[in-house]
Amino acid sequence: MNPISKKDAREILKKNLLSLPEREDHEAAILKRLFPLLQGKSKIITYSPDLSLEVDVLPIIESSPLPRPTGFIEARHSAKWYFPRMEDGKVLKFIRPFSFEKNAIGLFQPVGDEEISVEDADLILVPALGFNERGYRLGRGGGYYDRILNVESLQKKAIGLSFSKLFPVPFLEESHDLKIGKMITETQIHSFLD
Repeated sequence: MNPISKKDAREILKKNLLSLPEREDHEAAILKRLFPLLQGKSKIITYSPDLSLEVDVLPIIESSPLPRPTGFIEARHSAKWYFPRMEDGKVLKFIRPFSFEKNAIGLFQPVGDEEISVEDADLILVPALGFNERGYRLGRGGGYYDRILNVESLQKKAIGLSFSKLFPVPFLEESHDLKIGKMITETQIHSFLD
């Protein structure tokens, strides 16, 4: 398969993500595969999903303060969960929320005063449109996660979620792109930095 540009890959993924059949069932299967990896973890960074473009992780978060239009998930994890907040200068801070507000691009971001560094987190769930066969993440193009997770020790803690029908995405990664430790689809767990 010939590589495509990241711009073209984003357009193709956005179109396909909006029309993915049985999406809620696939998301439930992805979360069931993820749940065992959360065991023993007490401080987890996650994300507020764009429900049309990213896998919804909220059903497994115990006492999630965000609305979730998804089906019932049997298990919820009681770790301390931290969500990204976009700051000036394209910087992310990870906050344990007591409430949420919408940011400039329409995503929910946390309001709170307890912050965690990526170094102190036990696990980091990263949002993505898709991943290539080598574990490089294709995000929306802002570079927030690429900048903050720029060393292998942090990348090993990073887990991405995607759908088997959309993996792998044949794009050529660039030197600054984020490589993740694991990527989970509804059918299997892929490891890239073990």
